[in-house]
Amino acid sequence: MINIPSNVKDPSYRYKMPKMQLKQESRLNGVKTNIWNVEDVAFHLRVSSKAIMKYMCEQLGANMEKDSIIKGNHPYDVMLKHLDKFIERYITCPKCKYPELQRSLEGKDDLVSRCNSCGSRNSHDSKTKAGKAIVLELKSGKAQV
Repeated sequence: MINIPSNVKDPSYRYKMPKMQLKQESRLNGVKTNIWNVEDVAFHLRVSSKAIMKYMCEQLGANMEKDSIIKGNHPYDVMLKHLDKFIERYITCPKCKYPELQRSLEGKDDLVSRCNSCGSRNSHDSKTKAGKAIVLELKSGKAQV
């Protein structure tokens, strides 16, 4: 288990997620990176795995295949860097930096959140592919609490 986000070095830190397990599939031109436990990581971040995968693909400039495969060979440190950016953007509170956000929709498609730790109210970018995936998750009622 690693801290949420991974740059927190406190061994007793309360917020943890499993380490991403990557596996390179295929070789040469058709190389793909499979994130075996993306569902488990998403569960601990309280967001859909689809939002994580969309963000990763957008940042890496790669296409997604099935639910957990990204085209191209991507090392763990690069994937973790992008996951930390996703966590900073959509999971942690900008004010207190704790992953205690309660996400909701305001108006038609505006993604907002309230921090359960410090009480601050935040707005998030809902125009990106990951933001749209979170909005669709909230609209369908399948969002994790």
